[in-house]
Amino acid sequence: MNESNFEKLVNAASKKLGTSPDNLKKTLEKGDVKALSASLSKSDKEKLRAVLANEELMKKLKKASNPEDFMRILGNK
Repeated sequence: MNESNFEKLVNAASKKLGTSPDNLKKTLEKGDVKALSASLSKSDKEKLRAVLANEELMKKLKKASNPEDFMRILGNK
């Protein structure tokens, strides 16, 4: 994923999570999943944990070339 597409994904995710893109980036860089999931519903937290625990899915997500591919992969998990 190139830098422009990563920025688009971070911006979209930060809106969904109710945080700023900068705060989301810092949280991601720290690997602080608890902080990342703090504003999620119980159901969404469980979904996030399931995705993070799925090594094969994580490999596919890392190879996504743009936000649309990223979301498509998540939708087909």
